[in-house]
Amino acid sequence: MEYRTYAPSEIKEQLRISGMYSFFTAYHKKQYTFSGEYHNFWEVMYVISGSICAAGNDRVYDLSEGDIIFHEPLEMHKYYTTAPNTKFLVFSFDLEGPLADFFRQKVFSLTKQQKGIISDLLTYVNTRTEGSSSVYSLPEHYVEENRRRYFDPIETDPLYGHGLVLYIYLLFLDLANEAKPALPSKSYDSILFSNAVNFMTDNISESFSVSDVAKHINVSVSGLKRIFEKCAGMGVHKYFLTLKINMATEMLEGGASVNDVAAQLGFSSPSYFTRAYTRETKIPPSQAKQKKQGA
Repeated sequence: MEYRTYAPSEIKEQLRISGMYSFFTAYHKKQYTFSGEYHNFWEVMYVISGSICAAGNDRVYDLSEGDIIFHEPLEMHKYYTTAPNTKFLVFSFDLEGPLADFFRQKVFSLTKQQKGIISDLLTYVNTRTEGSSSVYSLPEHYVEENRRRYFDPIETDPLYGHGLVLYIYLLFLDLANEAKPALPSKSYDSILFSNAVNFMTDNISESFSVSDVAKHINVSVSGLKRIFEKCAGMGVHKYFLTLKINMATEMLEGGASVNDVAAQLGFSSPSYFTRAYTRETKIPPSQAKQKKQGA
């Protein structure tokens, strides 16, 4: 028998999830508002039933059953339910690979096939974790859903974690092949919020008052404050500071010095910037630089 050699076709990895931070489903029987957060990893929210208004940086979306939103690292995001009995899936992760950038600032309405992938994913995690006694003590607005039931086994069962990620890969690859992104909300408040955030971003090294922002987008100060509480879950000044801190993180991780960051972002001094950054992120700027260098 003749021995033959063959040259394989290279499989070029498009996505890689190197770590998971959360995986859970939640249910809100009544109206609920999540005040918002930002972090240095990806997060996805998928609406199983009901409806949600979700914001990510300057974008606001009205999401209903079958819609999914991606929040990229350091993106400020919040949501509030717009219908009773709203249920959704949330999972967060580290994502790398050539396709990762495709999912930045994306929202999709899933096809029947894509909904089926998520249904199969939930069947998988429910089957593999059936009878788990590890139950997370959830706030009252979550109705039973065993947050740790789905997530804790990732640490102890490599096969379970790998299987979970394979379903996520299948969904993401199908979205990259087939999906058309949804458009942001065109509501009056959403448009004004987007205009205000864009003004702040374009003038991130400046200092200005709430009335300056309100005047720029042609709305009253009280109206601007109401819009930011609704769409961002925080005040105008707090939001602007958070934009600066996010930009500072990117600059520090890119190698900029504390002095340069403080000067370029309009902080009165490097020491004031250091205090503000440490207060908001719980780590000093020097640690942000070291974290990136050690990655």
